[in-house]
Amino acid sequence: FIPTRDDGEVALELRHPGLVRYLIKVFEFMWARAVPLSAGAPYETAPDGITEIQHSIAKLLVEGHVDEAIARRLGMNVRTCRAHIAKLATALGSGSRAQLGFLIAQSGLLKQEPDA
Repeated sequence: FIPTRDDGEVALELRHPGLVRYLIKVFEFMWARAVPLSAGAPYETAPDGITEIQHSIAKLLVEGHVDEAIARRLGMNVRTCRAHIAKLATALGSGSRAQLGFLIAQSGLLKQEPDA
């Protein structure tokens, strides 16, 4: 059931399998990108100098995702994503993309959850 008016007095029952599958995919897409309400602001710098969003980017980089895919998954434009990658590289002292992946893995950055 979904509301059809702002007052919540009328609802629409959805039964079409294609529409239900689509809504499930939209929900799962949004759920995968959600953060707990108790989590800190995504751009708040953690004690290690890396923001929560940069932790997320580091995880996706190590998984092998390209900038465009990372940006899409995190709901940002590619230029913003690349700016975060550059800041992450600076924070870890990386001079190349390959070295950045190595330094992320070596730093233990992905073993710890960012503090909220």
